Amino acid sequence: MSIVNLDETEQNQHQDQKESQDIQIDIITFDQHESLLDTYTYYIIKGKDKIGFFEVYRRYKDFISLRDILLIRWPGCFIPGIPGKKMFQGNDTKTASERLRFLKQFCNKMKLLPNLYYSQEFSQLFLRSKDKEIHKIFEQMQKPKTSELIQKYQLNFIELQGRDIDQTLDKKIDGFVEKLKNNQIQFKLAKKYIRDLYQSQEQYNQSLEKIMTIQLPNYEKQFIQIYQNNKCDNLLLTNQNIKKQLDTQYNQNSIFKRRNIDKLYEYIRQELKDIKAFYQSLKTKKEYEEQKKKLEAKQLETQQELNNLNEGKNPNFFKNIFNKQTPEQLKSHLNIQIQTNQNELDNLQNLIDIMQAIIGFIEVERFQDLKIKFYSIVMKQVSELEQKLIDEQIQYWQYIESQSSNLINQLHLDSQQKFNQQQFNQPIEQQYEEKEDVDQNLPHENENPNEINQEESNNEDINQYVNENQNQEENEDVQQQQEDEVQVNISQQEIDDENQ
Repeated sequence: MSIVNLDETEQNQHQDQKESQDIQIDIITFDQHESLLDTYTYYIIKGKDKIGFFEVYRRYKDFISLRDILLIRWPGCFIPGIPGKKMFQGNDTKTASERLRFLKQFCNKMKLLPNLYYSQEFSQLFLRSKDKEIHKIFEQMQKPKTSELIQKYQLNFIELQGRDIDQTLDKKIDGFVEKLKNNQIQFKLAKKYIRDLYQSQEQYNQSLEKIMTIQLPNYEKQFIQIYQNNKCDNLLLTNQNIKKQLDTQYNQNSIFKRRNIDKLYEYIRQELKDIKAFYQSLKTKKEYEEQKKKLEAKQLETQQELNNLNEGKNPNFFKNIFNKQTPEQLKSHLNIQIQTNQNELDNLQNLIDIMQAIIGFIEVERFQDLKIKFYSIVMKQVSELEQKLIDEQIQYWQYIESQSSNLINQLHLDSQQKFNQQQFNQPIEQQYEEKEDVDQNLPHENENPNEINQEESNNEDINQYVNENQNQEENEDVQQQQEDEVQVNISQQEIDDENQ
């Protein structure tokens, strides 16, 4: 059993990182081509690598054809996934924008895979060929021979030399595949949760937009404005100055329509595509294993046919009846075929071992590093966008709060001014009332003095009469009390006489 040289592995990883850092690639935009015969969207790819600068126009089906040919000419290698054409229908702007995001991710992942990036298919043809129908060139490319694949892999994966393939590597790959299955289940659940959250957020945004732009403004116009005697100065959402600020400076529409959770949704979709893509590399290896099994079965049949000829038997008499070869010529042909099959079997086994090593020693580690890197990037982007959105929302609501406070202060000021005016008017009214009271108590200038004296004399007679009546009543009360006392004494005397 060989021991993996960790220093060499780290050195190769650093080399891959350095090469990827030297690569600049981006899909800057998309545009549409319209003619009488056809209408399609093309994407403008620009960048720079160690070969030089490049700028090409590619259609979406060019990307699909590129990935298909990479699967054929680089079996066992992880090829980043992209959605199929059926997933996106049409040439509208929305479809082109969604495709653009996935294609950007595809290119960013390709630059982290130097063996694929600097391949003939990608770096030389896809990025630099001026052929506008590059997909046709890919479709015409032949599947490489087993010996050609071995030679190419030995040149591109030098770090695999000296490493043995054993059960430990098989267990590592099987364990990783099991993790991918679990991740796939979790991602599908997360995709459902995010889709539900997306829909809930969409409904919330729509409801909030209706409240802030329709319901509350209507309420202000129909009620608040009437309460203020149709004055518009103290309104909020229907105040044109405030509304203009909300629409321009605080970008009200984007606050109601922006959703950053969709980036997580896209990330999960892309992760599911990449898991499927990794399965494809394993599937390609199994296809070569099936090819080897079929060739082994054919080899057994050919060997058995040769053995029968050597023993003088010819069970395939009817098969060979039209064959003009002599038995010796037929034996020679079978020997050549057996040797050719054996060489191919050896090459297939060698290629399968190389693919096993590529998957176990390189692709598993690279896939994990790729996932960590892109997960960190996506979470950073989502966090930054959420923080930006929250800051904008805070500024939006703070502006509404400040304007509401201004209106409240204005209402208080109006109320205070009204109160002060009332206080100012109250002393004047009070003076008028006191003057009226004084005027009522003073004698009138037109009254006769004799009449006044007669009225005073009458008042004196009345007072004298009242006093006499009071004295008479008091005398009567005293007399009655004396009579009661006499009556009591008589009664007591009678009682004493009876007792004697």
